[in-house]
Amino acid sequence: MKMIAKARLSGPFGVKERGEEFTVDAKTGAELIDRRVAEEATATQPTKASKSTDEKA
Repeated sequence: MKMIAKARLSGPFGVKERGEEFTVDAKTGAELIDRRVAEEATATQPTKASKSTDEKA
């Protein structure tokens, strides 16, 4: 499940900054949505590129 962090997060998915897109399993995604710290990404939402993508550019 693709997610967008609504706050700075850390967990088994690593450290994510606000606005950063990342991928988690469905259960973790649902928990993050329930806690209101992330939202599911949609194709139309502008996102901040992850640090690993920025480093390759």
